[in-house]
Amino acid sequence: MAVLNSEDFSVKQWKANATTQIISASISFLASLLIVASTSKSFLKEKNKHEETATSTTRERLKKTSPYRRIIFCISASDILYSLAFITGPFMAQKTNPQALWAVSDSNTACAVNGTFFSFGASTSLLYYAALCYFYYCKISKRMTDEQFTRRYETKMHIMIAVICIAGSCLSFAASTYNTFPTGTFCSNANTPAGCIQQPEIYGECDPKIKVYVSYLAYISLLITTCSIVVIIYSMIRLIHSVLKKDKQYGGLPPTTPSNPCNQEQLHKYNVRKQLLRETMFQAIMYTVSWFICQSGSVAGAILQLSGVPNDKLPPAFQIYLAAFIPLNGAVNVFIYTRPAVRHVRRIDASISWFRAFYMVLKAGGEAPHMEHNSQQPQPEKSSREPFGREDLYIYYHGSDPGRGLDSLNVEILGSLDDLSENNIAYRPENKWSHIVGGLSELNMIHEDCQESRELDSREDVNGLESGLSLSEFQSSPAIESGISVSDENVESFQEDL
Repeated sequence: MAVLNSEDFSVKQWKANATTQIISASISFLASLLIVASTSKSFLKEKNKHEETATSTTRERLKKTSPYRRIIFCISASDILYSLAFITGPFMAQKTNPQALWAVSDSNTACAVNGTFFSFGASTSLLYYAALCYFYYCKISKRMTDEQFTRRYETKMHIMIAVICIAGSCLSFAASTYNTFPTGTFCSNANTPAGCIQQPEIYGECDPKIKVYVSYLAYISLLITTCSIVVIIYSMIRLIHSVLKKDKQYGGLPPTTPSNPCNQEQLHKYNVRKQLLRETMFQAIMYTVSWFICQSGSVAGAILQLSGVPNDKLPPAFQIYLAAFIPLNGAVNVFIYTRPAVRHVRRIDASISWFRAFYMVLKAGGEAPHMEHNSQQPQPEKSSREPFGREDLYIYYHGSDPGRGLDSLNVEILGSLDDLSENNIAYRPENKWSHIVGGLSELNMIHEDCQESRELDSREDVNGLESGLSLSEFQSSPAIESGISVSDENVESFQEDL
């Protein structure tokens, strides 16, 4: 092995970078494996049994796959390959390169395999992130159902991504551009010998034929990356604009008064929708921000390397940042993916630890497992200003799939009928109806007044609030496999109002 130039390459720094890269990639590999196993479990359809009740049959129907789950599955599968490339990279690089301190073979075959894992995993992951953001945009801004998105875009999307990534790998194999990266910790489309662009006087001149091929492939990769980022940014801007616009429209309702219960009912409906939309937007933003944090360093590092910046010019802290965060995307995704269902589980029973809830959600296929509400916990304070009590406005994901919950209006009553009698105003004793003046004798009058108002409200939903959520949109909004903590009366009110 050639002796390294101390000014260009620090052995101690290299070992720190390689160790950090392997640890980070191993964590991401395990996290992505958990998501793949969890989503795969949700793909399996359980056989109906004679003792199944109507509720369990409904729950089984809701476990059918959706575009969201399929996209998340593909992202995680891509990250598994991507993480494997970083885990095995220091050992599968070509030993003839002086930067590859831990390499075990002089042959470039292992490096070509490692480069395939890296480029295929990176490109498919990026393209599926763009597809995920576009899915959110279609569900919220364009108000598509899962079936519409699948029919119009999803099949073409999978075919396009497969063609791009397979074609890129085949071209790299044919052009023999999978070589040791200048850092010596993995393989990718790179010039040979490693480091020839940065320090030709030390490592020698680059192979002219390989150099041309690498330049072409770099431009193609840059074009694909740019287009994907444009799709991500465009989708998120349109999504956020749509949510804020609807939020502003929902905030323009007349003030509620005890003598106007229909306004209270309508306000409650809009509050639920606002929360669902905000949860969807927040989930989409977290996926997007996590990708930019983890991959921005990768893009910056690649640009610096292609620009001929020597390794010694990169600050040690920046090198550690690249080694730690570039492979870490899968680890971040598992927390984002399970976050809504974990919150839902802990909302039902606060005594459950986060780690236990996390395990329960993954074991249940990414959904909150069916469990009884802990009636011994102190209940949240009810608000007399809300028609159904404040409890009804606590919206949580029942599962991690934002596309399935509202497609099926996955509403589940938390707890038994005894719990429901205390949590829903419709089942409370008359002396606890603090938001209606007149008690039980006023219900008939309220019902008649609301019937007239609902006709106007329904026309307002269709005409005046065109960007709002209709019932079909409410059922298909990607907030939302949310297990909305509302009662059946609220579901009926949605159907009547819309």
